[in-house]
Amino acid sequence: MALFVATLATLIVSGLFWSQFVLLRTIENQQLVSQSRLLLRGALDWSRAILREDQRTTAQDHLSEPWAQGLAETRLEQLGETSALASLASIAGSIEDAQGRYNLRNLMNSQDRNIDEAEVEVLRRLCELLQVPEAAADLIALRMMKALGPQRTAQSDEALPRDDDAPRPLPLVLPQDLAGVTGLDPKDAAKLAPYVVILDAPTQVNVNTAPPEVIAARFPRMSLADARALARQRETSYFVNTGDVRLTRFRSDDGLPGDAQISTGSRYFLVRGQVKLDRANTRMEALVRRGERWETPPRVIWQREL
Repeated sequence: MALFVATLATLIVSGLFWSQFVLLRTIENQQLVSQSRLLLRGALDWSRAILREDQRTTAQDHLSEPWAQGLAETRLEQLGETSALASLASIAGSIEDAQGRYNLRNLMNSQDRNIDEAEVEVLRRLCELLQVPEAAADLIALRMMKALGPQRTAQSDEALPRDDDAPRPLPLVLPQDLAGVTGLDPKDAAKLAPYVVILDAPTQVNVNTAPPEVIAARFPRMSLADARALARQRETSYFVNTGDVRLTRFRSDDGLPGDAQISTGSRYFLVRGQVKLDRANTRMEALVRRGERWETPPRVIWQREL
């Protein structure tokens, strides 16, 4: 009986200790994640300061600027931090020009919010260059139309191309959301995702930062080989204005995209960061928009944890 009671007491005490251990480890993990999020918030503010300073000093945005270099995984103590976490935490991050991608918001005409056929043709060319069926461009444009286009009113017969009783689908926010477009093969959506973005307004393509596929899609008379040659040229000498781009590859401006379609500067950027703190590994992505003037701090449009 004494051995039975001792064994039972041991099991009860062991269970209590195990429960306490699990609770303590859970609290520690939550604390590590909270600290990592605070560090990522500081990194995001740091990236906004870099973008603001860049806007103050130059009107062009290109891949040789400090913001585009990225930060390899680095201990905080190597960055001058002296807190107790500095020796335990490491941080890495990068900034990508969102206007180096094709903005799907361009598919919607800003005046009447109907489909812009000229922009759909640009997306078709991008699909062709990426070996994606051109019909994907029409499916994406239709989804954008359903989510953001005009609705039927009592005074108008104009309506979205959908059933009257069908609810509006959620607007696309992330490139990964293309996987949810009806009729679009998930493999094709994955091919398109690295080359497109969804912003809150139509934007130009920055020819200083866009990949050759996006440049060739934006210029109807430019082959992919010419776009790759242009991308190699900007590695040594970035484009100061859009006229430089046209004069580099074309003798005239006839039929070429205007300043409403291409630019050499950007306002939208994708900021990514990663913090490793003991057992916690936290990653973040945010979309940042710069103001019209450098005095206005860049604003965070959305932020998500990966």
